Amino acid sequence: TYTILDNDAAPVVDFNAASSSGDAGVASAALQVDLSAVSGLDVSVDYAVTGTATGGGVDYTLANGTLTISAGDATDNITIAGIIDDLLDELDETVVVTLSNPVNATLGVDNIHTYTILDNDAAPSIDFNAASSSGDEGVASAALQVDLSAVSGLDVSVDYAVTGTATDGGVDY
Repeated sequence: TYTILDNDAAPVVDFNAASSSGDAGVASAALQVDLSAVSGLDVSVDYAVTGTATGGGVDYTLANGTLTISAGDATDNITIAGIIDDLLDELDETVVVTLSNPVNATLGVDNIHTYTILDNDAAPSIDFNAASSSGDEGVASAALQVDLSAVSGLDVSVDYAVTGTATDGGVDY
């Protein structure tokens, strides 16, 4: 019996790119993981999911897991599914996927991928609830309601100026 010893170095496993992005509401995003060379062995690598976006179907669906690249293949994908379009004007959010614990490979330098969910919702408009109102003298205060055209995921502020024929500084108001 003659045994042939494998003297090839284990391939390197890492992401094809360090970052990518897409609009909220896309069906899914595929994060490509590559081997530096095709392997005769299955290669597996664990991944952990963090970031500013909320998983579990709120902003996207992807849990921590293990990716296996089958023997003879050079790439596979980790798929972020169900990227939700939540109709809220908000900041862009991130899904950060980190590779670790490779089996039958070594970890490459691009072991963290940041996927940015781009907010595609317009900022709401802001205005008074009514164009005018009135009240008797001597009333302690008057509330002038200001409305947004839609709920916002961000704090909204607006400057205002006070003019008119009444005198401020405690004389009329």
